[in-house]
Amino acid sequence: MAEAGTDGGARVLRMLRSFGPVSMDSFDDRLRMQKLAYLIQEVGGGGPFVYQWYIRGPYSAALTQELFSCAEDGGQPGAAPSDGEHALAQRVRSLVEGKIGDPLELELYASVWYLTPSRRLSESDRGSIRESMRRAKPHFEEWQVRRALDRIESFRAENGLVPQGGAG
Repeated sequence: MAEAGTDGGARVLRMLRSFGPVSMDSFDDRLRMQKLAYLIQEVGGGGPFVYQWYIRGPYSAALTQELFSCAEDGGQPGAAPSDGEHALAQRVRSLVEGKIGDPLELELYASVWYLTPSRRLSESDRGSIRESMRRAKPHFEEWQVRRALDRIESFRAENGLVPQGGAG
């Protein structure tokens, strides 16, 4: 778990600022921050936050504490994001096809990513992910889950985030 001031935690918060001020004012703000931070870590941003499956997908209690501290400081703590951190934030933007302001879209992508194993997917894997999403998140249509899964799978391949060998 992260502690206030850890390098990894500070890095994730700087990258979040690439998307605008850190706000925890509403439920949608908190959902958006959680899912953006999760995706930042997953696309290569690193970070100390440990996530567990919760009602709205991957969730980190330690991140919530950091985000509230950051928001209390006006949402703009520390140094500005570096060029590399901006580039990683751009990767997240690309992954979600620019929909960084939509908390439900971010919930969809973060949840599907969380359920997707770090290997080339078999049809069985894809079916299992779709079924898990259908049970856990019935507010998403199957076409939305398929679209997110296709996008995540191609994004991982394009960015070297999955082994290139056969399905496991």
